[in-house]
Amino acid sequence: MVRRTYPGRCLISGLDTTKRKVENEIILSLKKDRREESEPASWLVFFTGFKEPEFWLYLLVDKYATLKDIDQKLRDVWLECCGHLSSFYIVGKEYESDPPEDSYYSEGLDMADVVVGDFFSENLTGKYVYDNGSPTTLEFKVICELPYRTKEDRKTEIVARNKKPEIFCSKCGRSATYIFRLYEDPDDIFYCDECHAKHKCGDDAWLLVANSPRSGVCGYMGGLADDEC
Repeated sequence: MVRRTYPGRCLISGLDTTKRKVENEIILSLKKDRREESEPASWLVFFTGFKEPEFWLYLLVDKYATLKDIDQKLRDVWLECCGHLSSFYIVGKEYESDPPEDSYYSEGLDMADVVVGDFFSENLTGKYVYDNGSPTTLEFKVICELPYRTKEDRKTEIVARNKKPEIFCSKCGRSATYIFRLYEDPDDIFYCDECHAKHKCGDDAWLLVANSPRSGVCGYMGGLADDEC
């Protein structure tokens, strides 16, 4: 059986790559682009959509960053629409974006209290959920520790991500740019610019096709472009 590949881009080198090859490209690009520190400075972490392998990204995370910093980057690039709550689930524990003060209502821990340098280890895996009402679920794996700092000493930096999957208009087959949110049939919700312009429904009925596992959910309209990561 031929394994499917998912195209993407290394944002350090700007070169096209694939999900299977990208880790080597990231490390080679860091060696060329960054000064090597005398001790580990960051962690490389892989995220992908749950049952949506076409959506993936790699984060370079400063060792002093927190889970809250990672949460913010994921929101910025893939998820944020209405300020929903989110959680990491790691080794049987929940780490919440905004845990209630009264532990009676939740046993979750505060993700802002978890510094990755004290917590991460190679091959650590877990799950992340944004919005319990209309959830978008991600899986992640900590790849390795690296002696390279993030760009401009940011807490987090997206160093590679998938290319936007091709989605076609349900009416004419051209490239789709809109999602009609009032239809439930997934084969009849995508519209190109021209077919969208002919439709009689107003703006509230539409979402933008986004490069995100949250595309088409709630009020999501898109996140950071490659040059903003």
